[in-house]
Amino acid sequence: MPLQDFLLPQENVKFHSNSLVRYGDKRYKVLITDKRIILFAQRGHILKSDDIVSERLDRLQGLEYSEKGFLFKVSKISILGTTRLDIIGPSSELRPMFLNMQSLVNRDKD
Repeated sequence: MPLQDFLLPQENVKFHSNSLVRYGDKRYKVLITDKRIILFAQRGHILKSDDIVSERLDRLQGLEYSEKGFLFKVSKISILGTTRLDIIGPSSELRPMFLNMQSLVNRDKD
């Protein structure tokens, strides 16, 4: 099933990841829309199934960003909403994602 089927009416994609990030023990692509953060993956080779984790931006209570490493920097974004989402991936991918999320969350609170 294409990802467009999971978007709400009039929901616009603001950011999408180019590489996979880790949440728990699984890998996902990340989409940030003007309404939600969506972690998306297709599982299975023969019988494909969609694996989606979603958190609404208006329910977010906070965002945290941290980096580790010198040559191979790995970043972690902690999203505090109805549940805590800890997303781990390369700094080159997560830093722009964090800045994008931060601007969308701050815009909604103004």
